[in-house]
Amino acid sequence: MTQAPDEWQLVRERELPSRRVQPAPWVLPKKTPSDDVSSFDDGDTAPDFCPSPLFVSRWQRLTTLLHNCLEQELTYGRAFLFMPVFLGLGAIWWFRRPLDLAGWPIFLSCLVCGLLWLKIRFSQPVIAACLGISALLMAGMVLAVVETTRLDTIILDGPVMTIVRGRVLSSEPNASGNQRYVIAMEETIQPRLKRMPQQVALLARGKHTPFKPGDWIEGRARLSPPSGPALPGLNDFAQSSYFSGIGAIGYFYRPPVAFQPPPEALDRGLLETSALRFGDITESLRNTISDRIRFWVPGDAGAFGVAIVTGEVRGLSAKANNDLRVSGLAHIISISGLRMALAGGLFFVGIRRILGLVPGLAETWSLKKIAALGAIGTTTGYFWISGYAVAAQRSYLMMVIMLSAAFFDRPALSLRNTAIAALFVVVISPSQVMGPSLQMSFAATFALIAGFDLWRQRPQMPSILPDNRVLRPLKTLLKIIAGILLTSALGGVSTAMFSAAHFHRVGLHGLEANLLASPIIEMVVMPSAMMGVLLMPFGLEQWPLRAMGWGLDGVLMIGSYIANWGNGFTFGRFEWWFLPLSSVGLLVLTLLKTRLRAVGIVMIAFAFGYEAVKPTPRLPDLVITEDAQLIGILKPSGANAVTVATNKKRPPGFVYGQWASALDISDTISSETLPKPRAAKSAPKPKDKYAKKEKIEAPDALLDMMEALTKASARRDIFFCRSDGFCLAKLSNDWTVTLVQNRDYSNAACALSDLIVSNQSSSYAVCTPVMADMGKGAKQQEAQITTRMNADQMTQPHPIPADSSVNPSTQPHAATATSTPPAPIKTDTASKPNPSSGSKASPVLIDRDRLRQSGAMEITLAELSSRSLHMTTTFHGEQRPWTRHRYYDWRTNTYKKPDIAQPDITEPEPDEASDSVNDNDE
Repeated sequence: MTQAPDEWQLVRERELPSRRVQPAPWVLPKKTPSDDVSSFDDGDTAPDFCPSPLFVSRWQRLTTLLHNCLEQELTYGRAFLFMPVFLGLGAIWWFRRPLDLAGWPIFLSCLVCGLLWLKIRFSQPVIAACLGISALLMAGMVLAVVETTRLDTIILDGPVMTIVRGRVLSSEPNASGNQRYVIAMEETIQPRLKRMPQQVALLARGKHTPFKPGDWIEGRARLSPPSGPALPGLNDFAQSSYFSGIGAIGYFYRPPVAFQPPPEALDRGLLETSALRFGDITESLRNTISDRIRFWVPGDAGAFGVAIVTGEVRGLSAKANNDLRVSGLAHIISISGLRMALAGGLFFVGIRRILGLVPGLAETWSLKKIAALGAIGTTTGYFWISGYAVAAQRSYLMMVIMLSAAFFDRPALSLRNTAIAALFVVVISPSQVMGPSLQMSFAATFALIAGFDLWRQRPQMPSILPDNRVLRPLKTLLKIIAGILLTSALGGVSTAMFSAAHFHRVGLHGLEANLLASPIIEMVVMPSAMMGVLLMPFGLEQWPLRAMGWGLDGVLMIGSYIANWGNGFTFGRFEWWFLPLSSVGLLVLTLLKTRLRAVGIVMIAFAFGYEAVKPTPRLPDLVITEDAQLIGILKPSGANAVTVATNKKRPPGFVYGQWASALDISDTISSETLPKPRAAKSAPKPKDKYAKKEKIEAPDALLDMMEALTKASARRDIFFCRSDGFCLAKLSNDWTVTLVQNRDYSNAACALSDLIVSNQSSSYAVCTPVMADMGKGAKQQEAQITTRMNADQMTQPHPIPADSSVNPSTQPHAATATSTPPAPIKTDTASKPNPSSGSKASPVLIDRDRLRQSGAMEITLAELSSRSLHMTTTFHGEQRPWTRHRYYDWRTNTYKKPDIAQPDITEPEPDEASDSVNDNDE
């Protein structure tokens, strides 16, 4: 028997020294305020007691509080949540640079910073934190380099008419019933493009049997590069098209026909053939599901159903799209986190409840893990038929990560899981960080999780309603309504800054709309849609799809009704730092747990407060699109409203919609159409509509433009247009602005205008003396032209010096300067005075080549006497893969060096090609 130890011996036993535990790298050394008080003035050591608060300054208290808060945040593991943030910031920095940054130096620097962080993460935590952040930033830049290099999308350099031949990748009808094809290009002929895009998106009008994915087609089409920003500072769609693989957009002149590909086009490797075949099967399945939905649910409700099931969003009418956008229900259209959560959540709960009915199964197996596995399979199938859209990819990753947490008995809804999903998205496709879709999605997700975490920590208050069986259903209903309101409020507030910055609009009635529409979507639409898709193989999908259509009709009615309440707040363009500052503030507010989250509120309040009180910038006088097809004259019409006069009866909706949002346009004034000249009325129409038009003689062109100038002088700030010829406007400040659409009017515009915008290339946008091209009969017409021109010159209030010219500034908010004309301006009128008008200065001329490099312009007109003006351009010589096509010269097959500040004034080579080709860039 073992003898028990003596208790006194245990008391007297010497305590062994404990092993010192090394702190974690994120734990900072503790420091008390007494450490700063080391000695007194007389040299004696400080007594061993805590100093009075009077000895501690406010700065010391603040630093102590900051130190304690940081230590708590690191203890909670909140540093991990900022990993995708720093990766995304590094990617954004690389994408925003004007020139390409080499990848290898960035990769080596990232590797060095990572190794140093591993070396000193315990000994020097502060320096290690800086190195870790630097490594993440450079890792984001490396990921951006890898994605850009991997895609290597070729973007078409300019509009061209050619015959395209290729393989159909996808086919989707729009609201008008026309087919939109995405085609993998095989070749082009008549002409053959030197820089042929890999993929193009073309619209096929007219009745024809839609082609299926995998078919080979050909047809004559008009190709154009993806449009750049409609105004300086707006979204560049060419960049998003680059990362989606689309190098050109356009339309077929006639419906395409089948094409037999060459044998070498079909000779592909096994892996590539299998991938193409799998893609064709996927697209065929999507088209079949979409056709079934449209068959049973016609109209906008059917297009709505197709959008939430297969991701085809182009079938909705313009009115339905506008109503959903204004009412705050546009997020329902896309296959985003809500759709994926409903699809996975319904199966998760359903499988778990059904398996729970089996006796003894719950005691043997983990039903939660089985249900999670089934929900992952359902979510994967939903993602498969969704078309792999960007929002669907992000939502799928998030749902898979959250459902996988059940396998490890971890909570599904947590900030850590959301951060892991964001990390995967940034690693796979860092370009998504630039778009509003990812920003708004993760902002709403972070805000919802953080908001409901605070809601759970609220102090428990006594219930207002007594607890009895009669009122229990009412209490349940009130909880559901409160949850919907809280969800809508958190989602709306967290995404308001992104909606204001990207779309210049924030809805006012999103709470009411989501309160009414969310129960219909969650309880009727999504369960019916999922049941209908599952029953399609058996032909039993009719009534589930009809029920889905009834629900979607109700959602559209709600959207239409609430859209009539008002359009909400509209915003102009914010400062460049608004979105970064407010986004960081939102991340600090939602990702941190201590008092430091108040810093995020301060950052958001400062960003919005500055935008609210900053002085309103001066409104430009003119705005011009990058293709010189649309010009707007801007005039203030109230406190914050703007009226625009355009050169078109019906401006293109895609560009004009962006103008209306960014400039807060309240009213549009259409152009006035001039009657055709008598010669044109009496001339017989050509039999071939593609035949070359007859040349307009110089005196006729001058007389036509003088007639327009007379009418424009009587009605200022309105364009008077001759179809396919020119548009002319006389502004209130006496500037004469002319858009030249036919090169035969170029010389007449030079004689009568102060500012000329030409959609011709620099080879044809040339100013020469008008009388030099008149030939016979010049003496008889010279007197009449001179009389009318001199009469018009009498209306000029300022004399125009012969040597005046302008060098438009290329930097925003730069000072106005006058110097030599820019490169595309070629004029002889300054050196050779016009005999009909005397000595006159050369007008400012902006041609297609200049707009192609600079992008859309905003012009502020100054003194007419010096013809000085200020231009704010979209691009300033950036050379990135999605802007490099702007400097390509198809004649020499080389890239021009952008030099907008001091342009090259060498003469361009003459072009002798026919009109069918030389008006294009190929």
